[in-house]
Amino acid sequence: MAEQSDKVIGESEASNTASHAEITLSANAKRRRKRSVAWDHFTEVETSEGTKAKCSHCYKLYYFKSRDGTSTLLGHLLTCPKLSTPLVDKKQSTIGFKSILGGSQGDVAIVSWKFDQEECKKDLCRMVIVDQLPFSFVEKEGFKEFMKMAQPHF
Repeated sequence: MAEQSDKVIGESEASNTASHAEITLSANAKRRRKRSVAWDHFTEVETSEGTKAKCSHCYKLYYFKSRDGTSTLLGHLLTCPKLSTPLVDKKQSTIGFKSILGGSQGDVAIVSWKFDQEECKKDLCRMVIVDQLPFSFVEKEGFKEFMKMAQPHF
């Protein structure tokens, strides 16, 4: 049977142990590899306000959280005006789902879909006319927020 020993650590030993652990953690945090694709296009910069990320293309500064906060950086890459090759091919269509006429409820077909600004405007005009909505409907804050979420390109 293993013998248990109770060792009382003095204050000076405890503070040395704690500071050693903090140093080890901070050293490991610095060595941690950045795995996000965003870091291919950003560099970390120390400012008076803290650590920020600087875009390598347009040189804008962004806040980020060191562990899980690169979503702001990735969002910028989709709209960066100076990025030489866009990350998203705007010519490529996406997959969409369309209800099958005459099918049972829930039957859908997979179709190719591509955003078209003109088609979107025509459908919006049709909705205003068919539903007898006031023209100011599209200028209201709620509709604008909805469209930003549904289709950011519109």
